[in-house]
Amino acid sequence: MNGLEKKVRWLVYVLLLIITCTAMAESRDDLWAKVYNALGTRGGHSRYPQTAIGFLDQIIPSALDDQAYAEATKAICLKIALEGEIQGNKAEEMIIPLENEIPDLPEQMKPVLETVLAKWYWLYFQQNSWRFIQRTQTAEPPGADFTTWDLPRILSEIDSHFTLALTAADELKTIPIEEYGFLLEKGSTPDSYRPTLYDFLANEALSFYTSSIQAGTVPMDVFEFMADSPIFAPVDDFLAWHPETTNTDSGKLKAIYLYQDLLQFHRNDSDKSAFIDADLHRLEFGYNNALGPEKGALYIAALERFVNQWTDNEIVTRALYNWAKVVYGQGDYVQAHELAQQGWNLFPDSIGGKWCYNLIQQIEAKSSTIKTERVWNDPLPDITVTYRNVTRVYFKVVPFPFNDIIQSSWSYVNQDELKALLAITPVLEWNRELPATTDYKEITKKLSAPQGLQSGSYFLISSYNPSFTQNNNLVSVAPIFVTDMAMIVRKYDSRDKIDGFILDAKTGEPIAGAKIKNGLSPQSQQTVLCYTDEKGLFSLNYENEGAGKFLIVAEYNRQKIASDNSYS
Repeated sequence: MNGLEKKVRWLVYVLLLIITCTAMAESRDDLWAKVYNALGTRGGHSRYPQTAIGFLDQIIPSALDDQAYAEATKAICLKIALEGEIQGNKAEEMIIPLENEIPDLPEQMKPVLETVLAKWYWLYFQQNSWRFIQRTQTAEPPGADFTTWDLPRILSEIDSHFTLALTAADELKTIPIEEYGFLLEKGSTPDSYRPTLYDFLANEALSFYTSSIQAGTVPMDVFEFMADSPIFAPVDDFLAWHPETTNTDSGKLKAIYLYQDLLQFHRNDSDKSAFIDADLHRLEFGYNNALGPEKGALYIAALERFVNQWTDNEIVTRALYNWAKVVYGQGDYVQAHELAQQGWNLFPDSIGGKWCYNLIQQIEAKSSTIKTERVWNDPLPDITVTYRNVTRVYFKVVPFPFNDIIQSSWSYVNQDELKALLAITPVLEWNRELPATTDYKEITKKLSAPQGLQSGSYFLISSYNPSFTQNNNLVSVAPIFVTDMAMIVRKYDSRDKIDGFILDAKTGEPIAGAKIKNGLSPQSQQTVLCYTDEKGLFSLNYENEGAGKFLIVAEYNRQKIASDNSYS
């Protein structure tokens, strides 16, 4: 074999080796498919986290070489999270590895990773908030171990990472959010609301700066702003606002600056969605944080101005919902309904439109509940009906054994018990017309009880649906005892005795010889504790009632009555 033949064979061998290696190398798409297959779900945890980590170790260097930074970021964070899951699924198991990883990664990846780190610190705080709130701030600076930090120190750390994430704001504003579609899960918010990576990261920071935990630290010069400040003013006035304070670390102050920057950034956009969204969030932030008695009125005025300006954008439905919620809280259900109806009519499929629809259902919801005296005798008591959005109420009276109805287990009727009660043939049924409620508010109406019920124990059941169905209906239940007897508990001394009277409810005359029993004892064990004397008086003490709880039951001439309360 001459030299030329050797060279040709060597070249063929090398080419075959390259082709073979290329065929053996897996694409990152295939590797991601294997990652997801290994993760699966098993009681909220990954099925094979270590296997998934092995595939991620192949993805990371390849994605970095290709400058696929969103993909590399996702792979790195997922790997660290899985390693943390193996270590106990705690935020502290992820924070240190990510913190160590960031310095050696490309600058383009750091803003997102700093945001992830801030969120993980925040997650750790939320999991352990009670520890931080209980800790006293010391004069000496906290050490490196963040598990020992006090509240100001942990909040400062979260703030520092959000600040680092937004340092390169000008560059982030040039990166379309679509480039990070691989990293970010699609939510209900369109990309037009967060068109750049800066928008996404800034709103992540705002979720921290606008949170209620910012009130956890109160510096000497606490920053607060009044409702009559430019927080509810038109955008131009808000952008010209320079709050005066020496507390430059205030989360509220940083939130104001971020809202100003977002509005300035998007004020000349052809698609105004991001601008409108940021402006509405600015107003919501003001309502949640501004001080002053006029806050509600100024917020409503700002929302009205907002609605009139942006009627052609679906974000207006969120403003209408916010407006409706405020007036609903003020008790004006009619205006709240009108505003929510307007929002739903404009953009029914939008997020705000669906919120408006749900509020309409809440305002229009039907209800009726009843209250009545536990004991019915002559003269019969009223049935008090509290209702809204219905014009008729239906009643049933079903018989129920006395010894069962007085048991504490029947003090609250659950769905299965209600189903059983509704299956009992009623001894009486009727309905009554109710005055309409035109303002969607509850009103109370007293209705007369029906005549003709025989002595006994019953459940009175009401419904605004004539079929008494349990779905899309509110069924109300009240136990009643129809009897000619009346019981008066005169004296109760837990260390001594209890006594009272049994009387004829119609005449007020005492009933002598009525049997007094403990209604909480099993029926087979209900012995007579005493009899009423000629004055209708009964007296119980430790010698005849025994230890434990008891319910006073009186029986006379086939009629029964029980005390309202149990005693011990």
